[in-house]
Amino acid sequence: MLLVVRYRVEKQEREAIREDLHNSVRNYESFERLREATLTHTAVLVADMPNLRALMTSKRKAKIQDGSQDIWGLTGSDLFVLAGIPGDVLAFQSSNADFTLDAAQESLRASLQRGNVWDWWFHSGRLYQIWVQPVYFDEQSSETLLGFLVIGQEVSKSQARNFSNVASSEAVFRYGNEIAASTLSAEANGFLEQQFREGQGDQLETEQEIQIGSERYLGTTVRLSYGAGTPVSLSVLKSFNRANTFLKQLNRVLLILGFVSVLAGTVLAFLLSKTITKPLARLVTGLHAFEIGDSSFPLDDSGGDEVAEVTAAFDRMRANLQKTENEQKQLEQRLRQAHKMEAVGRLAGGVAHDFNNLLMIVSGHCELLSARIPAGEPDRNNVEQIQKAADRAVSMTRQLLAFSRMQVLAPRVIDLNAVIADMGKMLARLIGEDIEYTFTADPKLVSVKADPGQIGQVIMNLVVNSRDAMPKGGSITVRTRNAVLDRDEALKRHPMQPGEYGLLSVTDTGHGMDEETKAHIFEPFFTTKGVGKGTGLGLATVYGIVKQSGGFIWVESAPGKGTTFEIYLPLGYATKIEDTKEIKPAAIPRGKETILVVEDEAAVRELACEFLKSAGYSVLEAKNGAEALETIAHSANTIHLVLADMIMPRMGGAEMAERLKKEQPELKVLFMSGYSEHAGVQSSQISPQTILAKPFSIATLIGKVREALSGLTASKASEGEKVQR
Repeated sequence: MLLVVRYRVEKQEREAIREDLHNSVRNYESFERLREATLTHTAVLVADMPNLRALMTSKRKAKIQDGSQDIWGLTGSDLFVLAGIPGDVLAFQSSNADFTLDAAQESLRASLQRGNVWDWWFHSGRLYQIWVQPVYFDEQSSETLLGFLVIGQEVSKSQARNFSNVASSEAVFRYGNEIAASTLSAEANGFLEQQFREGQGDQLETEQEIQIGSERYLGTTVRLSYGAGTPVSLSVLKSFNRANTFLKQLNRVLLILGFVSVLAGTVLAFLLSKTITKPLARLVTGLHAFEIGDSSFPLDDSGGDEVAEVTAAFDRMRANLQKTENEQKQLEQRLRQAHKMEAVGRLAGGVAHDFNNLLMIVSGHCELLSARIPAGEPDRNNVEQIQKAADRAVSMTRQLLAFSRMQVLAPRVIDLNAVIADMGKMLARLIGEDIEYTFTADPKLVSVKADPGQIGQVIMNLVVNSRDAMPKGGSITVRTRNAVLDRDEALKRHPMQPGEYGLLSVTDTGHGMDEETKAHIFEPFFTTKGVGKGTGLGLATVYGIVKQSGGFIWVESAPGKGTTFEIYLPLGYATKIEDTKEIKPAAIPRGKETILVVEDEAAVRELACEFLKSAGYSVLEAKNGAEALETIAHSANTIHLVLADMIMPRMGGAEMAERLKKEQPELKVLFMSGYSEHAGVQSSQISPQTILAKPFSIATLIGKVREALSGLTASKASEGEKVQR
């Protein structure tokens, strides 16, 4: 009991030190907020001064430097900088000569590059907290921006001592691992820097015991800087000396009391042993029962002694083990389902790949026959019916590839409003007449970069999910708008990043979700629907597509209040939005270049050669990549383009292209592929614009070939020149 008393007193003393440490940190945070508010207010007032604006409009650097002296005196700051729009320093004032103009120039450019208005500058052991304030001529806009005003306060040793006196603790300000200001001695600072370099005592927001020389401290570190760049932190240290002195006195008292307690303890031990033996015996019986698989044996955890606590802990452990066993069975079931889905996906992808080659042969020969049979002939109608059936089969094949996630992706700059508008009629029919569908488009919506087919799948899955949440009808609203997330908003929606996005939201008036359900909705195979009514893959697919597109997804929902899914997509920077629909050329362009066709399927290779020959090209053939390399090496004619399948025996198209890139880097390669299965590592550097999806028409093939050949010529011409044929 006396040892327990000593332990509790020591623990309370440590808790008191820890509480003092936390109070010190909170006091500094309050002081820091007050100083930031003062510095910000001063910068805004100074930036609005007419004489400062007039000074900034002057083009004479010497005049700006002289005029800044009086303005600096009004701010009461330790550092004062005026800079032009590019970030060039025009005027520099400092209360310390160690911080030079060159250091200020370098630090300002780094702050502007990071986009930080609050930042920390460090040079020659001097640490400054600065605020960057834009200076405008009139209204705040990029057209009236005159430059930047920087006001800084030095974090000095005197400031550290003032904080140390108020908080009754040691304070150490650091820039990276270098100490900028400290209340410790020079020798102690040397010990502390060595520990920081070794990674000791440097964990943020965590109390750690630190030995500095002969004295032991309890310390914590708070990061003061944000974002990229060298971290700035404050370490607050509280000495254990007071606690050690008190504990030495306590040890003497406890030693005396210990002898007195031995006799009383002996008597109490006899009385307590009988009280403890019975619960222990029952606990042991319960352990043996659990060992043989009986988890229902009743245990008595009443009372407040240690045996009761152990019994209650064992009972909780037994319940947790049962829960873990049930969860393991569920995970095994999900794993089996995942393996089953993977096997089905591989089977679907393989079937779609072989079927694509067959469809290409059927569709291609139909196209050739259509060109030879005049309109109005009876046989022309038969050929057209075959072509229509082949087109429907192509659509089914693409659905199989989409299901197995083996489709060839083609991200591009798109108009999100146009993609949703094109799906409007289909979505209205899909959700049923008892649900009202509304699309509210932002006419000034920025363009985004994504695969339009993938975005269509995202919209489809979200709308279907909303429909299933409203069995008795309701309304679904799809909206688009521009969104700008600042740092605070991004922190509320972790792991989003601050910036500009194109926002797509889908809102329903369904039954909504609680917090527990929201935490699992994007997990594969998780569903709130009954058995056989949902796969649990829809929202997982949405999450994967959004993340793959470089965007973010956020959910707002509450029971009885409906659900809103927000999709944040990255902006697409391009001078022109690419059309999401395939545009067939009015006339097939002709050429006379030599093209090498590499395809292991003989019928597909023969058809591609016939397409190219009909457009005037000279054609060579190869069965695989190895044979293609031999043909190129021994060909007497100049080969202008290689048209190759992605997956072939002996050597595939991607490996062949890598060899050609080393041997003949000027030779252009155009790929054919029915799906993207297992091409990942080999084709990770292949542009989607160089992949021709099977099956393709003669117009699509010739158009792609013409684009590739034109690109080969244009790469050697200067900007603005026309390609000469």
